[in-house]
Amino acid sequence: MKKTVLISSLFVATALMSQSALAEVKIRAGVASSTYSLSGDYITAKSTYSPTNFGLTFAADNGFYVDLALSSGTGKHDGWAYLNPVAAEQEFKREDAALIFGGSSLNQNTGIAGTVYIGLKTGTTTLGNEKLHQIGYTRIDEKFETSGLVFGGGASFPIASGKAGIVGVNLGLGLMSGKWSTTGDNRSAKANSTLGFSLGASYTFPFSSNFGVVVDGKYNNYRYNYGDTNNPFIVTEKITAVGASLYAKF
Repeated sequence: MKKTVLISSLFVATALMSQSALAEVKIRAGVASSTYSLSGDYITAKSTYSPTNFGLTFAADNGFYVDLALSSGTGKHDGWAYLNPVAAEQEFKREDAALIFGGSSLNQNTGIAGTVYIGLKTGTTTLGNEKLHQIGYTRIDEKFETSGLVFGGGASFPIASGKAGIVGVNLGLGLMSGKWSTTGDNRSAKANSTLGFSLGASYTFPFSSNFGVVVDGKYNNYRYNYGDTNNPFIVTEKITAVGASLYAKF
């Protein structure tokens, strides 16, 4: 049971984390269906896209682990459709990266594993404006770049002693900063010390002791204040995703 339970995975911020009490290296790759939205005091923009996800985890035999996760995808957004109907579908790109350090432990009697983590997360959203730029608008595109500290924890629970897979859940918090910038009209603004949260759930099924699949879902919500105390300018960023990844461990 121990070998089976230890391949369970949890969501950590926007990164899929691996739990293990055995020294091992795990690689993973997969795809997801994601929805990204901006709202608040700025434009309301929404995009549906399909990111590709990659990850690498090293887990030591004492439960310590390091995880690197990368994600990138493209789609269309509707942020400036209110200015002109031709802008209903313009280019969208989203990139995420996370470097996580954590510790995990396993209850030998129940098979339940727990983890805590801390790490760094970055994300970049690019909203293209090519259609409006072609008809005279100065702005070519704009970017929302975010980075900060994430931390949290989670747990995983075996089904039929792990023979039917493992269910994982996670809750995380983030202290993020943001930068908004444009090309063409060259404008920019910064947001500092923003608090957000992430929720995640996953189901892991091992094909063997070294290979398996993870089906997962996650939700991230962050609020950035690009104004000040007297004149707040709030931008809310939300990302939801459902995906699947294959993993191999050595």
